Amino acid sequence: VLRDAETAYLATSYRFLPRLVRLWVDRISTVLDPDEPSEILDLCSGGGGPMPSMIEEFDKLGYQVRVRLTDFYPNPTVPLHPGVAWLAEPVDARQVSPRLSGVRTMFSAFHHFRPDDAKAILKDAFDRRNAICIFEPASGTLLSAGAMMTVPLVVLALMPLSRPFRWSYLVFTYLIPLMPFIVWWDGMVSLLRIYSMDQMRELTNGLLAPDYVWEIGGIRVRGIVGELPYLIGRPVRSRGASAVRR
Repeated sequence: VLRDAETAYLATSYRFLPRLVRLWVDRISTVLDPDEPSEILDLCSGGGGPMPSMIEEFDKLGYQVRVRLTDFYPNPTVPLHPGVAWLAEPVDARQVSPRLSGVRTMFSAFHHFRPDDAKAILKDAFDRRNAICIFEPASGTLLSAGAMMTVPLVVLALMPLSRPFRWSYLVFTYLIPLMPFIVWWDGMVSLLRIYSMDQMRELTNGLLAPDYVWEIGGIRVRGIVGELPYLIGRPVRSRGASAVRR
């Protein structure tokens, strides 16, 4: 219940960060073909993440996108946008089944993996020449840690808006106030584990080929402290493209 409550809160919080969602869509659109229907395979989806909001942004840009959500602990009861569907079977992001195609995405989850496992996620996409887009929601800085002190208040404000609505979420938010502390603690630990852009570059070492390119950078969003790291890997589709963009 507590795990589902936290992922539901995170999915809800993205609805209040439309600028961030749009910037993520802009980055992902660089690996999509605007003239063809595209499929996105979202990894470690939790409670659905930002995808229900992102699919609307893709529509505005004219992209025909279908999304499949996956997780090691799938939660297919979460209500979704018509263009988003859950895969009911568990999916290990380190070794995705070859029958699951599409651009791979991961939001706010990469830091949960230790370096060997994080590199395995990248290597699996690289070996299969699948595009992969990884985004983190914060930077591991002291300023970000200070901003985390407001998170318990945000949890108190947003938890009633989580969907699907469950009374148990409110019980563990207000009567037994575990959720404000759990989300804050998880956020603080995550800040310590978020891979910096330099660390992301180290993870791509040895994963180089003339037909595959890595892009590593940071996103700045008004209202969020610091640069939010991202990593994109894509197969090269045109001659003359660089093997590494860093």
